[in-house]
Amino acid sequence: MSRVAVVTGAAGAIGSAVCQRLSAAGDTVVGIDTTADAGHIAAEILSCDITDEESVVSAFDAIRRRHGDPTVLVNNAGVTGAGGVEQESPDQWRRIIDVNLTGAYLCTRQVVAGMRTAGGGRIVNIASVNARFGGSALSGPAYAASKGGLVTLSRFLALHHAADNILVNAVAPGPHDTPMWHALDPERRERILATVPGDAPGDPDDLAAMVAFLCGPHAGYITGATIDVNGGQWMG
Repeated sequence: MSRVAVVTGAAGAIGSAVCQRLSAAGDTVVGIDTTADAGHIAAEILSCDITDEESVVSAFDAIRRRHGDPTVLVNNAGVTGAGGVEQESPDQWRRIIDVNLTGAYLCTRQVVAGMRTAGGGRIVNIASVNARFGGSALSGPAYAASKGGLVTLSRFLALHHAADNILVNAVAPGPHDTPMWHALDPERRERILATVPGDAPGDPDDLAAMVAFLCGPHAGYITGATIDVNGGQWMG
C-alpha cells in the first residue's frame, strides 16, 4: 500500500532528491516549499511557509483531504547564517531558528496523530555536521543551535512516540553539492573542504538514499539515532 510522504524544502537539491527516492519506492510524495514550482521535482508541491502555523495547518489539511494521513515526514527545509553572535542580528537569529527548528516542530505536530492511528510512521530530520562540532563562523550561531536542536528533538520524539511505533531519526550531512554550497565564495568552500578527510562535497542523491533507507522497511530497529553523512568531517 502506498504511503503518503511529506518532504519540506522540497524545491532544493536535497529535498528534490529525497522526493525522487521516495516516489521511486512507491510513496505518494507531497513536497512543501515556499515555491510551487514543481518542474524538476518528482512530487506534488504545495506552497507553504513552515514558520507560520496557519500556513502549515492549511497545507497539511489539504494533504489529508487529497491523500489521507501522512505516515512519512522528512523535515528538510533549512537556511544558514554566518559570523558570530555579534554579527548575526536578532532578526537573522529568529528567522534561522524559525525555519530550521520551529518549522520542523510545527510540521511534526501535524502528523503524529495520524501516524498513531495508522499504527506507526517515520520521521527524519535533516540536521547538520554543525550540530556535532558546534558550528563556526562559517555556519553562524543560529544555524548550529537550530541543527543541534533538531538532533535533540529527534531523540525526544523517538522516546515519546516509541509506543506509537513512530520511528524518528536525524541525518547530519556535511558539505554536499547543492546550490547553497556553490553560493559560498570559493575561499570559504576551500576552508570547509580542508576539514573533510574524505571525498567532498557529497552527492545529494546518496544522502537521499540514506533518508529513504531510514523511511523504509529495513530500518525498523533504528530510532533516536543521528546518522553522520559527512565524509569523515566529524567522527563521534
